[in-house]
Amino acid sequence: MTDKIEVVIVNESLATSLAKDAGTLVVLVSMAGIGVLLESTALQWVGAILGFIWLLSRATSAFSKSRMTIAQARKRLDEIEAASKEALN
Repeated sequence: MTDKIEVVIVNESLATSLAKDAGTLVVLVSMAGIGVLLESTALQWVGAILGFIWLLSRATSAFSKSRMTIAQARKRLDEIEAASKEALN
């Protein structure tokens, strides 16, 4: 099966987005912080590498074309629904 999976988030507030980002940041900082407390260079590096990957993912998602208005999302959901109904018939 080669169907492309598409996720459409219709409602995400600024507070929800910031909470997700803050949670991710806390995990990464705590990982490096635990590495400092335990004097573990490896754990500090893991925290730094994961932090770098996180920053890259946030930067690329900010410039992606995947953001839609609510009207555009409704239209896209209608297109997906119509395509799935055609596939079933």
